[in-house]
Amino acid sequence: MKQRFYMLLLASALIISCSSDDGESDGSSIVGTWDAIEFNMGEAVDLNDDGTASDNLLDELDCFASTATFAADGGYSTATTGIYFEASESSFFITCDGVETTSGTYTLDGNTLVTIDEDGEVESTVTVTKDRLVVTGEDDDFGQVTLVFERRD
Repeated sequence: MKQRFYMLLLASALIISCSSDDGESDGSSIVGTWDAIEFNMGEAVDLNDDGTASDNLLDELDCFASTATFAADGGYSTATTGIYFEASESSFFITCDGVETTSGTYTLDGNTLVTIDEDGEVESTVTVTKDRLVVTGEDDDFGQVTLVFERRD
């Protein structure tokens, strides 16, 4: 059975909730470009079959990348690797293919980020510092996930 994980949708949904400077915790702005450095799920898995399980998807899939850009005018865009998996009774394969993009608008009120795109509205909890953006939200497939982004210079 071949299915497609929409990690892009997850990342986009979680990221979309980011906004302007209203929710700054240390005077830092969410405005700018952010690169994912962690994608933490609630359960450790060994997707790359190296014998070491991790709850950070980025430790398990070298091919996955996600970038989010937030503009001062309330617009945002994301670019995220599409992830596909194929499972049978005896095997499990994961591949990355292509970059999927999304865009929309966002608002930030305190630590609540709301993003709106063509698929609807998503609310997430965020923490913004000078160099880090931490986004926590719920995913239909994985439950609670936390994405950690680093500000691009």
